[in-house]
Amino acid sequence: MLRTIEPTMAREGMRYWRLKPDARLRPWIVCYWMVEPDRETESDADPDKLQLLIPDGHSEIVFRFAGSFSRWGIDTPEKRAQMAASYVIGGRSKSVFTRSNGGLRLAGVKLDPRALRALIGMPLGEFRDTTVACADIGLTALSELEERIPNLQSVDQLAGTFDQFFLGRMTDELGERDPVSHLLERIRTMRGSQSILQWAREHRVDPRTLERRFIAQVGMAPKQFARIERFKYSYHLLGTPEPSKSRAYLEPYYDESHFNREFRRFLGMSPITWLNHRAESRTTISDHLLEGELSAAET
Repeated sequence: MLRTIEPTMAREGMRYWRLKPDARLRPWIVCYWMVEPDRETESDADPDKLQLLIPDGHSEIVFRFAGSFSRWGIDTPEKRAQMAASYVIGGRSKSVFTRSNGGLRLAGVKLDPRALRALIGMPLGEFRDTTVACADIGLTALSELEERIPNLQSVDQLAGTFDQFFLGRMTDELGERDPVSHLLERIRTMRGSQSILQWAREHRVDPRTLERRFIAQVGMAPKQFARIERFKYSYHLLGTPEPSKSRAYLEPYYDESHFNREFRRFLGMSPITWLNHRAESRTTISDHLLEGELSAAET
């Protein structure tokens, strides 16, 4: 694949492109991306460092071109999966570690869970915090897209190909206003601070029915989703050097100890260890994608 546009990030032995979808798709598609090795920055890479991917409340489709990598949950190091095929992530409520086996080239789509649910026609609760190989989904159009992508001639063609695929499949039913959509958007608006039980009472919705439907459409329970939304904004602010925002990351939490517990839950380390770059893992990719997501939301 020829490179006609510069990567949005080139460091630690990799070149990464974060690409915007067509404006008509932005309510449902967060971004497209591609990653490949970069020989010019290989000297900056530490082969013993892992990538730590933090959950962000989105679903993802990942297409493999070359290479493979291992993947395991932050709290289940004994359950390592070798990823050597394209796959789909429904709802991920926990962080995962990844380690490349070399020569890894991937492309992917971050999208609203409801869009993935409509695309594949499967309740996302069937693969909570796990992955499903694209070949096992049984969607012919997705298999054809997987075969087409490696033959593209440029990165900008990648975005165009994804746009064409999703514009033909984002149906009117995605705009339907059901309780799950209302709650999901409320959680996002409140940045995770919405009480789920209070919302259910105010809208006269049975909490158990609401949770069951939310899991089917989003891949996790509403409380888990709210927890992720709350943490990702605070995590982003913690790494912001602006003095005016130096303590803003604590606003959604009872106190600093509450935030520290959540930080350890998602990253497996204390904020001090992370800020001092003493961790045994990198958050390079998560940071790059989160920065793009939050910057787009502010514009």
